[in-house]
Amino acid sequence: MALHSDFPSSPFDILKPEVRWFPADEALREISMEKLMPPLVAQLRNKVKDFRDSGYVNASDTSRSLLNWRFKGQKGLDVEPKMRRLRQWCEDINTMQSKIKYDFVYVDQESFEKYKPKSFNDLLTAFRDYRGEKQ
Repeated sequence: MALHSDFPSSPFDILKPEVRWFPADEALREISMEKLMPPLVAQLRNKVKDFRDSGYVNASDTSRSLLNWRFKGQKGLDVEPKMRRLRQWCEDINTMQSKIKYDFVYVDQESFEKYKPKSFNDLLTAFRDYRGEKQ
């Protein structure tokens, strides 16, 4: 089963319904998609796209905020104050208990795709923004 020629290389890209996975060779997509997939699958893919395009109409404010954060990222969302608060939370919880040491790492998508860390340790050593450490 081949992927559509417009299938994105990034796992973070939002897929259009017409490029999503199809259970056959791409050459058969146009003539046999409706025969090989349950009709509800195509309908659901289109409904999800419509829901996204509408700005998540009828979703609660919290759900809309989470969905926007998940699919649009941190851009313009005051990252620095949030990271300061997260660092403070880690310090507070570590003061209150010592069984587990809490820490955080901030990794923006653009840098992740540029540097392509191979392990979690690579993340910890390469991404030090907002940690209060000298780089």
